[in-house]
Amino acid sequence: MIAEEFGFIGVLVVVGLFGWLIVKAFLIGLRAAQLERNFNALVAQGIAIWIGVQSLINMGVNVGLLPTKGLTLPFLSFGGSGILANCLAIAVLLRIDWENRQMMRGKTF
Repeated sequence: MIAEEFGFIGVLVVVGLFGWLIVKAFLIGLRAAQLERNFNALVAQGIAIWIGVQSLINMGVNVGLLPTKGLTLPFLSFGGSGILANCLAIAVLLRIDWENRQMMRGKTF
């Protein structure tokens, strides 16, 4: 649908935004690991893998490279529970980033 409405540039923007989100999630996990917060690091990296794999599978199905799996494109496809789960995952990721920034300023939790 995005390709039909916005063309190649729109597809590149959407794929680029997903790539940026995944890289940022891995960087948040890396920063948590450097601060010796291993559980937070693993959670952040797990969220990155979850959103990344789900996005790749959905894009592969839409292009015709993969068989249909029924996975929605995170944040874009219609579906209440899928969007809710992705929003909760991003909320957890933002909290991990906030705690990392607070620890870098010298506050402890």
